[in-house]
Amino acid sequence: MARRFAFFVLLLAIVALGGCAYGTAARLTPAQERARISLLESHKGFSDRDLAKLCPGLYPRDFLTNSKKWPAGKAATGDRSASAIAAARTTQAAALSAAGCDVYPG
Repeated sequence: MARRFAFFVLLLAIVALGGCAYGTAARLTPAQERARISLLESHKGFSDRDLAKLCPGLYPRDFLTNSKKWPAGKAATGDRSASAIAAARTTQAAALSAAGCDVYPG
C-alpha cells in the first residue's frame, strides 16, 4: 500500500514539474502589447535574430534553431555578440519584463 502511495506521489510530482517551462503561450495584456511596440521601436537597429535573443517571446520557440522554417533566424555577420545581448538584457530588465518577453505566441 505504501509503495502505491509513493508511486502516486512520484507520478503527481513528475506531472507537476513537466508543466513548468520558460515562457508559456498566453494572451498579452494591452499594457504588454504597448510595451512590446515600444521595445521594438527602441531597438530598430537590432536584427530579428538579435531581437529573438533579447526578447524570446517575440518569436516562435524554434525561430533560432529551425532555419528552414524561419530563414531570418540564420546567423548573419552583423549579429550582436552574446555578451552584448546579455548586457542589454541586464540593463533593460524592467522593459523586457513589461513587454512580456517570457510569454510566447500562442
